[in-house]
Amino acid sequence: MADLGNGQSPIDISDWNESREAVPEFAYCTDASRVERVQGLPMIHFNRGSELSLRKERFRLLQLHWHTPAEHTIAAEEFVAEVHFVHISQGDELLVVGVVYQLGDRDEGLQQIIDQTPAAGQEHGVVPSLSAADHVPQSDGFYHYTGSLTAAPFSEPVQWYVARTTKTVSQRQVEQLQALTAGPNARALQERNERTIVCVGCVS
Repeated sequence: MADLGNGQSPIDISDWNESREAVPEFAYCTDASRVERVQGLPMIHFNRGSELSLRKERFRLLQLHWHTPAEHTIAAEEFVAEVHFVHISQGDELLVVGVVYQLGDRDEGLQQIIDQTPAAGQEHGVVPSLSAADHVPQSDGFYHYTGSLTAAPFSEPVQWYVARTTKTVSQRQVEQLQALTAGPNARALQERNERTIVCVGCVS
């Protein structure tokens, strides 16, 4: 395999610093447009119009997908699922927001995603009945670092914002998520390689 560089994702999020850098601002308003399956991973795409703003730059929401178990760990704590919201700027810069889930109560928003995701081989022509406005990542801060895609081609750089607020998911939902991806689909943790991690929106 070719050298992937020193900025790969996911990583363990630890030893972060509080920062007064800009916090992502979400303006999600459009409906899902289609489901695409890439390397066995179902991706729910959204119509143009849903955006994330960061300082003066806007990033368009492309799609969401998930991994089980979660790919990122926080202070070495493992989680059972992680949803990724993938965005792109006009300059083709990628920005991904990650939300991690611990085992607990059922999550109704996640259940909507599960119910609207077709089984493998049944994606053609399916338009999920989902609004991005119902799935805005809610958090009291985000861990930010520069990394990569967590699936091939593992491209760098990707701006990562992982929600500090964790959500819960039931064991049944974990099983449903894994059934839709034919089993666990998380990439192993990568070396941090002295990268800086900051927590935006976390300043007390």
